[in-house]
Amino acid sequence: MVRWTSGALNNYVGTSTGGLGAEQPVHGPNKTWTHSVVMTTGQFTSDGLTNDLIIRWSDGETTLYQDTRMNSLGTERMIAPPA
Repeated sequence: MVRWTSGALNNYVGTSTGGLGAEQPVHGPNKTWTHSVVMTTGQFTSDGLTNDLIIRWSDGETTLYQDTRMNSLGTERMIAPPA
């Protein structure tokens, strides 16, 4: 998953050691998303799937997007409030 400087978010489905997968837009340019500082994807919930997105925002807030799909964000849950 990539967050571009415009705030657009794209997923690259099927990425492997052989190269990038097919580009799948999650959302278009968005000023709020230009404030994301660090982003990681992985399995952070108990559903056994690698479908979670964690964002650390410029104000210190950390947010989990649980059950994110290839073309849409999952349920938003604040993990840590802004500093």
